[in-house]
Amino acid sequence: MNFLSREGEYLGSHFEIKLPEENISLCDECFAELKRIEQEYSRFLDTSELSKINSKLGIWHDISPEFVSLVKKALEFNKLTNGNFDITLKSSLDSLGYDKNYSFSKKSEIREHLISRIKNKIQNKLNPVVLDEKHNKILLRKEIELGGFGKGYCLDRLSKILESKSVTNYYINGGGDIYAKKEDENDSWTVLLEHPDDSERAIGQINLNGMAIAGSAPNRRKWGKYHHLLNSKTKLPQDSVKCIFVLAKTGIEADAHATSLFTAGFDEGIKLANKLSIDILIVSKEDKMYISPGFKVELFS
Repeated sequence: MNFLSREGEYLGSHFEIKLPEENISLCDECFAELKRIEQEYSRFLDTSELSKINSKLGIWHDISPEFVSLVKKALEFNKLTNGNFDITLKSSLDSLGYDKNYSFSKKSEIREHLISRIKNKIQNKLNPVVLDEKHNKILLRKEIELGGFGKGYCLDRLSKILESKSVTNYYINGGGDIYAKKEDENDSWTVLLEHPDDSERAIGQINLNGMAIAGSAPNRRKWGKYHHLLNSKTKLPQDSVKCIFVLAKTGIEADAHATSLFTAGFDEGIKLANKLSIDILIVSKEDKMYISPGFKVELFS
């Protein structure tokens, strides 16, 4: 079978889609869907639905059923991971310089301290995210962002589009998060796992068919001593992990767990993965490696 590839930049990531030659025109529909998701949920676009709601805290907003389902899923992941998956860290990311202007400049210590104290007092008393599923409404007391599983959600949406067109052989790569499928259950796609110290190398490879794999590492979004993967308790970049790769049945699960297990830290991440029966490969900052029994990887020397 002859496959063709199409590529594009969406949600701050490089997307690649490989399809059988006779189905390659479906990439246009897939890229249109990525653009729609970006326009609705990017925290970097002032015109997005997410940004409009973030700009008016403390009041009820009407939101789409899709938005409701995403926030509901995020809250479920938060509970499942003991708070390590947290969509309310936007202000902490902004204060470190990962803001809509990509300033990469840490805000003043005094200003950050005062803001943190005020928000912590509010959060201790009131739920920062209140969802009314029945009426498709949301009330925020803290700004939120959906980057912790955004690429994974995109993989699932594109997969759904392709499956609806009876495409059963495809490969979708969204910034290193991948969902791939082959119609032949004895066949698979070979996926390389990027080395955390050198983006031009791989630490190993894994075969993928009907599964998603997601990775988290700070090397792609790092400035000075900071990066975008914050521990939910300290509100600071997690520094005990170099990288993690997670296998799951869906993109959103793989992406969310890659985020939460990385930000939990090396030891806590392993404990959480074992508790939730999640297959992972994780590397500590001291280059210790843990591989769960179900993560069938071929490591390179």
